[in-house]
Amino acid sequence: MTVIVVIVVVALVGAGIGVALGGGSNGTSTTTSSTPNAAAAGPARQLLRSALAAAGGINDFHYVASSTVSGGNGYSQKTVGDAGPSSGKQVITIGAQRFTVIVVGTACYLKGNASALVANLGLSSAQAAAHAGQWISLAKTDAPYASVYAAVTAPSAIADNITITATSVLAPTTVDGRQVQTVTGSIAPTRIAGQTIAPKGTASLAVRARSPHLPVRYVEAGTENHQKSVSTVTFSRWGEAVAVTAPTNAVAYSSLGVGSGSITTTPGGTVVT
Repeated sequence: MTVIVVIVVVALVGAGIGVALGGGSNGTSTTTSSTPNAAAAGPARQLLRSALAAAGGINDFHYVASSTVSGGNGYSQKTVGDAGPSSGKQVITIGAQRFTVIVVGTACYLKGNASALVANLGLSSAQAAAHAGQWISLAKTDAPYASVYAAVTAPSAIADNITITATSVLAPTTVDGRQVQTVTGSIAPTRIAGQTIAPKGTASLAVRARSPHLPVRYVEAGTENHQKSVSTVTFSRWGEAVAVTAPTNAVAYSSLGVGSGSITTTPGGTVVT
């Protein structure tokens, strides 16, 4: 059996890819020799590092992400999430799909309508109809686990969705009534859930002008697989503790009779065969 597993991420332009600081601090990208203006890039990298350090020091926040991919296989996604240090929750809409993901430690759960269960977990139409609206638990050994688990907790929600190679800092401005400084640059390639994603385009991260420089809004615009894509993520409620509990009476994915298979990458997503 072959099924397409939708990558459960916050930002679809970068498909949930990691942060590049221009100095290669996380091993995903280095741009020191290709930086358009080294004098401008230094302060940009410094401000970005400061913002990421501030976010990592708090590790509790709320976010809303909206993404649109245009073209023949175009789609729109909206994700509303709450991320904590080791737990989190996402409520996701992708076209006709509606589903919720909960992570508590290494435990992962998904509940959705029938189309979401077919697309994300590889269930048959009959299985999806039978289990629509029911929590399904995923173990690390289950093929869809990595894609569903990705970008839910605070560390991965930041690292997998702010994907910028910083090159410059804009003059201070205002976003949602808050004074911000904005780092701009290009979208950086990296890996998530075993996939290497390398979109081309621009990115910007607005952070609080005063220390701590917490992220306020992240925007990407670019192309991937010959399709134009735009995404925006807004961050709020920094420091408000995220309380997520594991759902009761969840059905184990392994009990549904879906083949464990192997995972490969295609332009359409993760393919389980």
